[in-house]
Amino acid sequence: MRLLICMGLALTLSGCGGSSDGGIKGAKGDTPVRYVICGQGVTNCFVGARFKDMGSCQSHKDWADMLCDSKSTPGAMVCRKDTGPQIGIAYCTL
Repeated sequence: MRLLICMGLALTLSGCGGSSDGGIKGAKGDTPVRYVICGQGVTNCFVGARFKDMGSCQSHKDWADMLCDSKSTPGAMVCRKDTGPQIGIAYCTL
């Protein structure tokens, strides 16, 4: 579930290519690195975001693998490693 929530943010942060009309719907271009999200057993995989380089993807993956809370401490995002059971896994790949 956490991965699905993060996916929305990942799509927002994935970086859109140039566009002739300058709008979101007209964005074009692919980037070489894919952030792939899979269910248990590497099933039902999909590309959740794209990045220009492996370092950017890995940085996003490190953040997405955490549980973050911005409500307990207004104005601050507090994150911690998720040690609970995993329902999926993500990969950075070319």
